[in-house]
Amino acid sequence: MNALLSPRIAIWRSSGDAIAVAGADYLNNQIRPIFAAYRSPYIAVMLLVLGFMWLLLLMLDHKLFKPDYERSQRVFESEALNRTMVAAAPSGFALLSFDQGEILLQSNLMHTYESNTPPDEPSLHERLLSLYDRSPDAPAWQSDLEMPLRLADGRVDDLLVSMMRTKYRGKDVVLCSFSDVTTLKNTERKLDEARAAADAANEAKSAFLAMMSHEIRTPLNAILGNLELLGRTPLSSLQEERLGVVTSSSTALLGIINDILDFSKVESGQMTLESISFDLGHVIRQVGAMFEPVAQAKGLEFDCVIDDALAPHYLGDPTRIRQIAINLVSNAIKFTATGEVLLEVYLKDDTADDSPIVIGVSDTGIGMTPQQQETLFHAFTQADSSIARRYGGTGLGLALCLRLTELMHGTIRVKSELNAGSTFIVTLPIPASAATPIGAPENIKAESKPTEIDTHAIHILVVDDQLANRELLVAQLATLGYEAEMADSGGAALRRFNERHYDLVMTDINMPGMDGYALARCLRAQSATVPIIAVTAHVAAEERARCTKAGIDEVLLKPVLLDAMDATVRRLVSEAGRRPANNIAAMRDISQGPLPEHIHAAMIEALKESLRELHAAIELGDTKTVLAQLHAVRGSFAMIQEAEVANACAQMEQQARSHDIPAVKNGLNRFEPLAYSTLARRVMSAQPDT
Repeated sequence: MNALLSPRIAIWRSSGDAIAVAGADYLNNQIRPIFAAYRSPYIAVMLLVLGFMWLLLLMLDHKLFKPDYERSQRVFESEALNRTMVAAAPSGFALLSFDQGEILLQSNLMHTYESNTPPDEPSLHERLLSLYDRSPDAPAWQSDLEMPLRLADGRVDDLLVSMMRTKYRGKDVVLCSFSDVTTLKNTERKLDEARAAADAANEAKSAFLAMMSHEIRTPLNAILGNLELLGRTPLSSLQEERLGVVTSSSTALLGIINDILDFSKVESGQMTLESISFDLGHVIRQVGAMFEPVAQAKGLEFDCVIDDALAPHYLGDPTRIRQIAINLVSNAIKFTATGEVLLEVYLKDDTADDSPIVIGVSDTGIGMTPQQQETLFHAFTQADSSIARRYGGTGLGLALCLRLTELMHGTIRVKSELNAGSTFIVTLPIPASAATPIGAPENIKAESKPTEIDTHAIHILVVDDQLANRELLVAQLATLGYEAEMADSGGAALRRFNERHYDLVMTDINMPGMDGYALARCLRAQSATVPIIAVTAHVAAEERARCTKAGIDEVLLKPVLLDAMDATVRRLVSEAGRRPANNIAAMRDISQGPLPEHIHAAMIEALKESLRELHAAIELGDTKTVLAQLHAVRGSFAMIQEAEVANACAQMEQQARSHDIPAVKNGLNRFEPLAYSTLARRVMSAQPDT
């Protein structure tokens, strides 16, 4: 095989060599001369083209490719950084699709909360998206949205959410951020609880003070009342001296009680101010007239100066302004041994029509150091620890003056120098009034001119469950020249009232059975126009409002002294004389036949109220309230001589006294339809027969 191929290979090789030789000859003889002729210009052109293209590439790289690359790199780095920042954000952060609600971006905290929600509840991002207000007029930015989130372990966290609608990659999205405010909310809740506890404590304090006021005023009424009666009897000089000491001490105790209660009202926000037209100059003159004898008895000069530029009348609370002036003048006289005391009132700026008024009290007393002045207006604080021992007092007077002044949007300042006296300046922005004063405050009524009446012709019914109080009131009225009779309960008072004529009823409020309110309502229900005076130790404004609602004309606060009692009785009896006279026979006629419309309506309303309180008291097991309400209802039906209903009440009263509350409850279920049907019969009988 090799022998056969070898000649051919040799031929092929020789042929190839021949061709190569021929090609080389052609290149050398034909092509090279041609190329040599054009070689130099062609190379130059090619070099130029290559250089231009290279320069163009360099320029494109410098101007286009490299900046674009750098920008792209920065975009990639920025997006990576943003994602890192979102993921590492200390607050919850999420980018949600507005339409589908999908999570496009979220922080690690968001992911942690998302994975820690209970599986049976909507996911966190769904709840966040549901918070966003999609209404057309809603703002794009919605912040301060609060959302409680229950976690898988049962704990509830409070989230504060802010949301913003925006665009991301051409789509509508909502940017959500939230922070955990559980600690803040817990603090707020604790503050609310502390505030509620403080309010409850404040209410308890006010209730305690009101109760203590009642408990102290009641025996103090007996003390001062009897001391006043004793002072009108013949006494030896030694007895008169001792009587004066006891009376002075009792009056001081009453002043302390009043200051404590007023301060408590201010502190608890229960103090209300009047806004009536009054004569400021007259108020200050009254204070001056009150203290001038006291100052003279101590050997002090006392001056009261009223600025002529004052307006005839001002709009404000004369009682509280008088109280401020009394406290300041009382202190000035107390702390001044020799010299003078000055009380003055003037305009702060007599060139201005709306100038505030200034009340100034100056003395030449013991004065104070700057350190003492710093704590002067603090409650229960006095300038010197020895002052209470040397001069007495509780340290409440000036604190109360400050609170009252601030309530009237005024200021109080003090200028003092040790052993050189003090000056107190109270500035009050009260406006002038064009109206004429329509009435005097309560504590001025007694100072007005007594109404001329024949006291011996006035018959008064005194109602009180305590014998000592009844006898004191009767003795005080007898000293003033009035004829008085006693009743120990509301029911007894009703019977006496329907047996004879009385010109006035003076009743205690808190009595077992039928109290003073129920007595007044029953008297008004039978068209009695007789004046009713409530004598009470309660000083709350609610008590006075309740008295007015029950038909009580006047409230006398214990202790009741002779002058105040006489002035009140004279005024009410005189006013009652201008009312239509009571028709005693007509009043008795309501016990038979139809009831007048207004009496029937009053009895229906009173029955509904009593039944509501009875049902509530039975559920609570409050036997005292059950007895009181049953007694009141019995008295009402006894008044109109409905014996069956009254006897049913009496039977339930006996069961309540035996503490058989279930029997009372059963009896009340039978009594209720009986009472309503009885009242329905009494009004139906008034209809003419057809």
